Amino acid sequence: MKEMLLVGRGGEGVVLASQVLADTFARAGFWVQSFPEFTAERRGAPISAYLRWDDASPIHRRYKMHECDVLVVVSPSPPPLRALGMVRPEGLVLLNRETRFAHSGAFHLAHVPGSRIAQENGILSSEGRPMGNVAVLGACVRLLLPDGLVHLEEAIAARMGALAGANVVAAREGYARCTRQHLGAHDDPVEPVHEEHERVAPPVFPVSTTDSHENHTGTWSVERPLLTDACTACAVCALFCPEGAITRRDGAMVVDYLFCKGCGICEIVCPVRDAIAMEEVRS
Repeated sequence: MKEMLLVGRGGEGVVLASQVLADTFARAGFWVQSFPEFTAERRGAPISAYLRWDDASPIHRRYKMHECDVLVVVSPSPPPLRALGMVRPEGLVLLNRETRFAHSGAFHLAHVPGSRIAQENGILSSEGRPMGNVAVLGACVRLLLPDGLVHLEEAIAARMGALAGANVVAAREGYARCTRQHLGAHDDPVEPVHEEHERVAPPVFPVSTTDSHENHTGTWSVERPLLTDACTACAVCALFCPEGAITRRDGAMVVDYLFCKGCGICEIVCPVRDAIAMEEVRS
């Protein structure tokens, strides 16, 4: 049996990707299991999905993974160190990025320009952001199930209906443009964060015992809002901000990027044209 962890942000199609890939493995004759893990937040928050597959027998495990054979990072942001710490030695890490990841570890690396492929094919979220999840699935199939592209296409058609056309193209391009990464002379070793499951007991009430001001949701951000000179300080954005990251100070609106998760709600509700623009957070 093999185990896969898919990670990303709410709204990037992480759960959908795990379901489509599970369908793909099932069509190829595997026993499969797929389930998500949600936090209290949704869009913009870290989200995980788990996938197990076995070519010999049904899967009887009914619990989340603490280790995995494959880590798939659907988000274009860098891989979380804690997730890297879950990858077994000689496991595989697949990243959604256009360039090589200049780091190394006790795992194999591959990357695919999933977001770029989505942008080129007009596969965008309701906020206009590229949805690279299906292109990443194409790369997954090339690495794990080389003869399974037809099964992935069938799974996409079954799941997405009228939206399948562009997504099938994206899956094919992800399959073709996936690159295995070789160790470079100047790669920096990455030190994953390993969970100490036996030594550290989880809090009984992990949500209620932590004040929201302690939760630096700015680390979730893929994009961030910039206030332009057109802003009239009407404070509608502050009213709708789910993190309370926008305030009015000395007659002007101020964004606290430590808590801004980049959800883009402020841009949507702003009544003044071009007063707020979203820019990509470069890591």
